[in-house]
Amino acid sequence: MHDRDYLMRLISQMSVAFGRLMGLKEQKKHEEAIVHIDEFLSRELRLRARLALGLSDKDLLAMFSTGGVPNAETVAIIATFLQEEGDLLRELGRDAESVPRYEKALRLMLYVLRVNGPIEGLGLEIRKNMLLTALADESCSAETRRAIWVWQEYEGRYAEAEDLLYDLSEDGAVTPEDGREFYDRLDRLGDEALASGGLTRDELQDGRRQWQSLTGETAS
Repeated sequence: MHDRDYLMRLISQMSVAFGRLMGLKEQKKHEEAIVHIDEFLSRELRLRARLALGLSDKDLLAMFSTGGVPNAETVAIIATFLQEEGDLLRELGRDAESVPRYEKALRLMLYVLRVNGPIEGLGLEIRKNMLLTALADESCSAETRRAIWVWQEYEGRYAEAEDLLYDLSEDGAVTPEDGREFYDRLDRLGDEALASGGLTRDELQDGRRQWQSLTGETAS
């Protein structure tokens, strides 16, 4: 399904669809633009926005995988159009509908950036930052916040990741093992890498002891 010819055609079709979308947005034809997005996803990927939202991230990634490996370009295109639909809905004052699209788009973009890196022509890193800003004042799901936690560690923002770990723990969104493995990974880093991420070695060990106390684990 995801051979190179297919992907090149998909990207070409996406560019055409995106150009049409931008034209509709400039003309303030938001409802027509939403229909246009759904038609593109349905025609090219046999996927409507509502179906994408209804699927778990795991199932959606599996749907667009070959040999168990999700196709980064396809996933990124879905995320991009979900973000665009979220923007349209927000401009229409339908925030309750825009937020789930923003969250799904952000999780998919973070996944693609982490496992594949940027996709040429899609500006995922810029879009990711836009989504984080759009969601800053929203009460995001634990699933989305956990994806951000994973991303923070990936980016080397260790102090921020540690803070978010404790927030997630309050919601029961991480396990004692998640925290233990997080501290184990950080403990294998050099002092310079830790410092660049906002933690000293002593702060790391203090954090580990606090986590063990919080979760009832004994120090190893």
